Amino acid sequence: MQKNQSRFLILTIISFFVLTLLNRAMVTSQLFNPGMNLYDEALLVSLNALLGDFGLLLLIAGLVYVFTKRKTTFVIVLSILGIGLSALVFSLKIYSFYYGTAFSFFNARTFSNSAPVLGQQLTLHLWKNLFRMNQYIAVIPAFIFIYFIVRTIYKKPFKTDKFFNKSLRKTIHSYNILLAGLLMVGFSQFNYYNMVDDTFYEENRVALKGVQSMGLYNYYLTDLISYTIIPEPETNDIDENLKSEMDAFLANAQLDCPLNYKGEETCNNSEVTGLFEGKKLVILQLESLNNFLINLNIDVEGESYPVTPFLNELTTSNEVLYFDHFYSQIGVGKTSDAEFATLTGLSPTGQIVTYFDFIQDNYETIASLFKANDFQTYGLNGSTETFYKRNENYTRLGFHESNFIAMERLAEEGYYDFETETINGWVDDPVIFEYLRDLLEKDEQQFIFALTVILHTPYFDFDGITAVNPWEDVIERDLGNYLDYAKRSDEYYQAFFESLSEDILNDTVFLLYGDHTAGLTMDDLSQLYPDLTHIDYQQIQHNVAFMIYAPGMDLSVYNVDTTKVRGQSDIKRTVANLFNLDEQYKFGVDMLSDADTFTYNPMTMDLFTDEYHMIMPSKWINNEDYLADIEAIEAYFYQHKKINDALLKYHYFDQT
Repeated sequence: MQKNQSRFLILTIISFFVLTLLNRAMVTSQLFNPGMNLYDEALLVSLNALLGDFGLLLLIAGLVYVFTKRKTTFVIVLSILGIGLSALVFSLKIYSFYYGTAFSFFNARTFSNSAPVLGQQLTLHLWKNLFRMNQYIAVIPAFIFIYFIVRTIYKKPFKTDKFFNKSLRKTIHSYNILLAGLLMVGFSQFNYYNMVDDTFYEENRVALKGVQSMGLYNYYLTDLISYTIIPEPETNDIDENLKSEMDAFLANAQLDCPLNYKGEETCNNSEVTGLFEGKKLVILQLESLNNFLINLNIDVEGESYPVTPFLNELTTSNEVLYFDHFYSQIGVGKTSDAEFATLTGLSPTGQIVTYFDFIQDNYETIASLFKANDFQTYGLNGSTETFYKRNENYTRLGFHESNFIAMERLAEEGYYDFETETINGWVDDPVIFEYLRDLLEKDEQQFIFALTVILHTPYFDFDGITAVNPWEDVIERDLGNYLDYAKRSDEYYQAFFESLSEDILNDTVFLLYGDHTAGLTMDDLSQLYPDLTHIDYQQIQHNVAFMIYAPGMDLSVYNVDTTKVRGQSDIKRTVANLFNLDEQYKFGVDMLSDADTFTYNPMTMDLFTDEYHMIMPSKWINNEDYLADIEAIEAYFYQHKKINDALLKYHYFDQT
């Protein structure tokens, strides 16, 4: 009987260590994270992470032993902690599945956004997909620990030997175990900070790097302590060397032809300077409009069906410039980060929601430039006023305060009926287009920044949208519903433009682009791309549609190379040149020029140029001609990102 008791106790302890350590792979292994760019860490770094987590678990188990007298209590408490760690891993999986990166307590405010319907739907959607993709493995340890608890309560394995024999020698051993665990944790953390010393990661917290280098549990304990105890640095407390680097960065941006990453001058296309001067501008940021939708046809029983026939037609028009290598530059702020990059020409940091932490009063933005030219500047969207704090942030980004229109105002002015015009918690897009059309009928100079919202994950079944297209039995799961939503969105884009009078069309320029990925899995996209690799997947999902539509004008005469790589941070400079706005900072490039540039996704750190696609964490590059240049590319990228992020982090424009 005593042997069985000892075996059960030992089994519980071994299971706690083995299962929780193995479960780390659910977050740190590429096998279980096909949509996330993990770091290609050296063996010693991986061992350091393992050491940190093992030490922390040793510390936890030791503390439970020290503070419990009964073996039953020890088993139950240790099992509950095991369940908690299993739940933690599964929660991290949900986060990484949606955002494509690791969670940090410093971006916990992401969950404070006022969109309860979206939150509920996303949770259900992500749970469903996680289990469909066999990610339920993350909760298997929890069920094993539940079994230990049930067995302990009902079988009472410690009837004859209820208490630990805590002799002096055993007590000393327990404290030695605690000390060993503490040393392992400390040693792992010391090694991590030594590794990132004098690198980009010293000043910039990247959770995925910490998780893979310090250990999953070890890092999040450190992250939580840092978040709750250690104060954020003062925004005016800038290292002199960093300040000099930021000043040099901004000085380059103020040149007529700033130097790009190759050291080449990037001048504006003077042939189109002021081309649209005097016209209105509407920027339509279209939710989740991935570029693969354009000219996508689905074959069904010998017939070919286009998904977005109206957008397809636009891309072939001489009135349109369609860029097919345009990439989103979002971080965990998703749509709001795309807005930020577009309006300012700067990239979000990727790890923190820009609209919550980094909005300054003195950014030069598209809105502020038009406002300085006596344009009425409007912000229009179908979410609540406080979503991403837009009711405050749009004013700070240069929009007229009285011209911010969101869900509440649409309802107040009689455009929106909550009962009949709500889809998945958002204002239906036709309401946005109706309001936009009425705005354009005003006799005034206008810059309008409008967002659509319906083409947003999760793509739940919805009467009249899904199960109505020919491809329903050919394309399955979320991809099938995404195509349904895209087809419906395309129809409303067409209806909007057809509702505009010829005078309005000829007096207005429309800039249309997708904000970010549709959130589809590799499994979903493999229905369109059977040989899809992780690298291809990252490129496809960050490639969003972009086009400039100038009704009544022949843009083909300007011979613009629309195949060059461009990104959302290039939009501001492009607009400033086309409308002849007095721009001080020329971030990015003029998209209509022949200048080379790079663009990157701050969240996944995919870097795109005309010559190569490089995944920075794994140092993978798709052009063998640049293998020897990887270290130089990496050094330039992280230097650029360091300065870009510092401008946000230290609120530098409010100090200059």
